[in-house]
Amino acid sequence: MPPFAQNVMPDNSATTSTRLILGALHPEQTPEKWTADCVKHQVNWDDLVIRAIVFGLAPQLYYQLDDWRFDLPPRAQAKLKVTYQAQVRRNEAIYEQLGEVLAACWAQGLRPIALKGVHLAACYYREPALRPMNDIDLLFKPDDLPTAENILSDLGYGGKHKSADLGPGVTKHTSTFRRSEEAAPTPNPYLSAGTDRTVEPHLSLEESWFGLKVDITPGVWQRAQTADLQGRSCLVLASEDLLLHLCVHFCFHLIMGAPSIVQLTDLLIVTQAGTVDWPIFTIRARTQKAAPFALAALNLAANLLKAAVPESVLQELSQATTPQLRNYILNLDLQHILQRTQQKPLTTLPQRLKRGLQDRAETARWAETLYGRWQVWRTILSPTRTDTGQMLLGKHPKK
Repeated sequence: MPPFAQNVMPDNSATTSTRLILGALHPEQTPEKWTADCVKHQVNWDDLVIRAIVFGLAPQLYYQLDDWRFDLPPRAQAKLKVTYQAQVRRNEAIYEQLGEVLAACWAQGLRPIALKGVHLAACYYREPALRPMNDIDLLFKPDDLPTAENILSDLGYGGKHKSADLGPGVTKHTSTFRRSEEAAPTPNPYLSAGTDRTVEPHLSLEESWFGLKVDITPGVWQRAQTADLQGRSCLVLASEDLLLHLCVHFCFHLIMGAPSIVQLTDLLIVTQAGTVDWPIFTIRARTQKAAPFALAALNLAANLLKAAVPESVLQELSQATTPQLRNYILNLDLQHILQRTQQKPLTTLPQRLKRGLQDRAETARWAETLYGRWQVWRTILSPTRTDTGQMLLGKHPKK
């Protein structure tokens, strides 16, 4: 049993299908064992495939089952295959788009760090199409941001800016750039048919949400390495910084109620690679006050995907986490992930008000001190900075 395993709650259709999807992806799985699990749980193939598509795991599931020569029902096979093929084309276009942006940056003397998807797909996954991407995240030095934004404008991108003081207070990037607005937005990023992705120029790796902040940026530029991203040379995070960034990013997605399952498989892929120096990683997590987030992410990855995380690492991260938060973290499970990330869209003002309270309560759970929890709850005293507050004042369109 993985370290720090928690009690498993009774299944429902959502958790059953999701467990089967994740079960197909973990490194200890065999086609015989997975077939037995499908029979045992009387798998609903339509439900399983739709969830795989929604979670962004359809390409990985298709690749694994194809490798096993698994005999899927024809309709399920067709859905997975067409999703995988679409992802192949989309990721090829994304790397072309990335190459164009990088070339323009280099011409102006800028050397950004490629983050998350474009780094992981090219360097960690067995092939790029296995890692869906919804945007191109690039980390710039703060002094380089004006030049970077001008470069994107010259390439035909239109920028949208939002103050870090508004909404939940996201500070890592306050602008997004898209070249075409023709494709309508979709509630789930993995279902978008467009191939031209948004470019998000980051100033830092700080994650922030309603007053909760964790910043692992210090030192990442000095430790950055060069990697080949599908034929495009680019700076990337060092292995330990990459894993810590993924841990913190995953947890904030969980706190925010944003899609998180793909980020969970990122943790599996990076830990499988064997490039992380675990003593350096744990020291860095503690130094940057990110130990609780590393503990939560890695414990879930170990429990749900059999990620290769040393028990000693989990023990050290656990010791660096306050007892109350540690107890909460070690009781997180798949149902919690699904409850947080599969919430219904908000359609009324009362729903938005209720969600605002719920989101702050969830965020405050992750603060280790009374002062930290106050920093979260004090945001409720500035309602006009939020979209809901603007709606109450009649200054913001309903979404």
